[in-house]
Amino acid sequence: MLRFALISARVDASDGAGTLRRFRTRAVEHGYVLSLLDKGLWLAADPAAAPAVARFGDWLVLGDAFPHPDRRPASPPRMADDVVDNLWGRYLAVRCDAAGRPAAVVRDASGAVDGWVWRGSGAVVIASVASLWMLDATRPTLAIDAAAVHAVLHAPSRAWDLGLLSGLCSVAPGAVLDLDRPWTSRPVWRPSRFVDRARGLSVDAAGDLLRRRVDQATTALSADARGLAVELSGGLDSSIVATSVRRTGRPVIAWLHTYGADPEADERVFARGLAERMGVALACLPRPDAALTTRDLETLSTEARPGFNGMDPLNDAAAAACLSQDGAEVLLTGKGGDAVFLQAFGAAVFEDLRRRRGPAALLSPTLTAAARWEGRSVWSILSGGVREPAAPRPPGLLTPLETPVPPHPWLADLPRLGPARRFQIEGLIDGPGFSTASRQTAVADLRHPLLAQPVVEACLSIPSPRLTLCRDRGLARRAFADRLTPDIAARRSKGDLTAYYGRMIARSLPALRPWLLDGALCAQGLLDRGRTEQALTTGQLIWRGGYREIMIAATMESWQRTWSSRIERLRAAR
Repeated sequence: MLRFALISARVDASDGAGTLRRFRTRAVEHGYVLSLLDKGLWLAADPAAAPAVARFGDWLVLGDAFPHPDRRPASPPRMADDVVDNLWGRYLAVRCDAAGRPAAVVRDASGAVDGWVWRGSGAVVIASVASLWMLDATRPTLAIDAAAVHAVLHAPSRAWDLGLLSGLCSVAPGAVLDLDRPWTSRPVWRPSRFVDRARGLSVDAAGDLLRRRVDQATTALSADARGLAVELSGGLDSSIVATSVRRTGRPVIAWLHTYGADPEADERVFARGLAERMGVALACLPRPDAALTTRDLETLSTEARPGFNGMDPLNDAAAAACLSQDGAEVLLTGKGGDAVFLQAFGAAVFEDLRRRRGPAALLSPTLTAAARWEGRSVWSILSGGVREPAAPRPPGLLTPLETPVPPHPWLADLPRLGPARRFQIEGLIDGPGFSTASRQTAVADLRHPLLAQPVVEACLSIPSPRLTLCRDRGLARRAFADRLTPDIAARRSKGDLTAYYGRMIARSLPALRPWLLDGALCAQGLLDRGRTEQALTTGQLIWRGGYREIMIAATMESWQRTWSSRIERLRAAR
């Protein structure tokens, strides 16, 4: 997780000069390294997580940026669209005006590096993290946006593009923030732009494209890794990444596998089979079966975005300790594969095909395969369309929104797209969350090759029936079959941690009940206190579940308390 900040201050004004002095002093106190990049533009970077800095036309690129394999710029890029068209990776890009002042900020399409911009006391700051010392030095006017907090409680995936603090401007993945007055944001990368572009490819050619893009992403994202660890869960997606890493020949210090105590949560047989095939030693780590403490809850959210990436703090801490002990600096995972490779086979894929081909779709083998996959008749699919997932039975913790959550910009074109594509794009919207703060990201840089922009664009360009080949993630299975064990290539089941999370929450009720019932979210009317109290009982957990909703609420409570306290401290320090 890269940690850096750019500051541009008006040194000809007393407030700007004073802010820059405070910023530089605080940076040194917190171990950050300072460098002057341009006239009046300073970079402060954590030496353990510093970005590479490069020029790309008119843009200053901070982070890991790679040339896009499909495109070659004819001239130096000037517009934000040129940046995302020609570069992929994990970066923020900044364009300055003739006076050296930041004029625009672009965040890469994967969202792997966070983006925040704020004004304070004669300065503009562009940062990958909004650390307390940065805010203390620059003194923006901050307040918690209760409406945004309520919206994220209802739609957690919006946490990765919306800001929850007024005074801090969030740069969304694949968007440009123009720093004119007023600041305006617009998307410069949209998934819908790439949908079905490669419809003319044969199955073999599509598989070759997919394999090539995954290998390119894995090679690039592991190139600078001195202490490389790889997640090997035993599932399809992490196995594809693991075998791609193995193909590079790069040294790996740990092949990490975590497992639960329940049979359905124990995937060691699959992971060990692949490890044996690759000729590597598997490090198996049991998930801690214990209760959360109040301290665990207090530290769920430590950054400007909610800590949804660390909602299993016990396993997160155990994995972080393992990575630290092994000396791992980078962990490659298979996160995002369910969405990118398209797990959603069934009537949804047939509906995508029907919308594109009309009545001719009736002659496709996708129709009968979808019926078999879902255990339905062909007539049921034709008459009933897409079967919506069984409605979850959440504990109903939330109070109603006053206004609906606005749709994500990437979903604006979905009326013309089918439901399988909706599943895929909704998964991409949630992808940046895998790179946000957790106990693991505090010790290692988590990287996710399957969410790399060229991989995503390739999978979007392949029509969903071809991407699935009459089963979930069918093209990926076929493209990488020679690298996988037969069990993994054919596997339909997935590890199930429901019982594990159920026990964790039931054991944690003594901490969770006062945490939520006496917390800020209930006090502000964002959670319904009566329904929350009813949900946090052993009987309700057994019959209704709702584990994810409870932990989302607990994580947002942690965020609310953390930032209420920080804002008070910042105000008191002035």
